Amino acid sequence: MKQLIFLLSLLCTLVQAAPVKVGLHDSAPWAYRNAQGEITGVDYEIVKAILQREGIEAEFELYSYSRLLKLFSEQKLDIASPVAVPYPGAFYSQPYFTVLDVVIQKSNKTIKINTLQDLAGKTIVAYQQANEVLGPDFSAIIKKAHYLEEADREKQFELLMNDRVQLMVGDAKVLAYYANKNYGSGSIQMHRIFPSVDYPAAFWNAKLQAQFNSGLLHLTESGELQKIHDKPRL
Repeated sequence: MKQLIFLLSLLCTLVQAAPVKVGLHDSAPWAYRNAQGEITGVDYEIVKAILQREGIEAEFELYSYSRLLKLFSEQKLDIASPVAVPYPGAFYSQPYFTVLDVVIQKSNKTIKINTLQDLAGKTIVAYQQANEVLGPDFSAIIKKAHYLEEADREKQFELLMNDRVQLMVGDAKVLAYYANKNYGSGSIQMHRIFPSVDYPAAFWNAKLQAQFNSGLLHLTESGELQKIHDKPRL
């Protein structure tokens, strides 16, 4: 009997000690692999710092956004970040992942982009799920445009820089990173026609959600969150 109790106790300890599975959106500079193949980036460092502070061991992996959402919906991930759509039964952190979607064009082009209406009739490439994330007004406008969604950021830029599309829609921080890295400073024009949105991380466990929120609050109040954002990424 004592041996059985010991084995059950050991099994519970092993289960509790299992690392949580964290999925992040593969999108530099938020989360990506560096030249050495190591995961790095703004969101990775934020989530890692929070979990370490809370004493939570984690295994990280990067996914395309549609793949990230699919795995989370199938409950194959304990944490997913960022999550822009609701899932019944899931728990969400305080919003902390600020995204400002913008429209860009090549610096030598002169298309006037001041409102959503200016996208009508244009050739546009955007990230996966943009049609859902950016709302009904955007969905209505792209029906009047030549629109496609592409997961690979490098391919998006190839389409833009080779004049296969006129415009690209995406996160300002991400597009600036890739433009500066691959094409140099001043290679694009950026148009701000969308409001910024703060997204949360998502969980299937309420205790994990509470621990994450606690760590996030500490990171914010200590100034460490801003330091992570301000770190150079190129």
